[in-house]
Amino acid sequence: MSLQAPKRARPSKYYMSRHLRKVFQRGSVALEFLILFPFVIAILYASAVYGLVFFSQFRLQNVVDRAVSSALYVDRSADEEIQGKAVQRATDVMGELLAALPGPLGSLEDGASICEPAPVGEVEMIRCKVTYNYKENPIVPVMSFGLLGTFPPLPDTLEAEARAAF
Repeated sequence: MSLQAPKRARPSKYYMSRHLRKVFQRGSVALEFLILFPFVIAILYASAVYGLVFFSQFRLQNVVDRAVSSALYVDRSADEEIQGKAVQRATDVMGELLAALPGPLGSLEDGASICEPAPVGEVEMIRCKVTYNYKENPIVPVMSFGLLGTFPPLPDTLEAEARAAF
């Protein structure tokens, strides 16, 4: 009786295909990560940029609303020239509130904000409007991809307007 090593069984086709599948799938997770990572980062960046743009729009609208409402506190019994005083008060308040805004919103160009009388039929109204040129003075940098355009797409201007009858 001789001692021989037991014969090894040949690997089955199933084993070989499973082994080859593991070899060829090595690195597929890294490849999927490389493909999806830029899209995830782009979505996060776009969310942050749109959040800042909408918050800036809210701040501008808040300034205009407060300026128009301040014009309603002009003493109406003192003078006949109430319209001029209401417009002047709204303009002054809007100038102070715009100067208090942080960053580029606080330094608007001349003519970007206006308060004026706006008659509608027989009703005397005051209208205040602010326009911020976002294209020339962006709050957040925009990524440019040459022929593909910019990302994320943003408005050229941010506008806020309010009216009140006095």
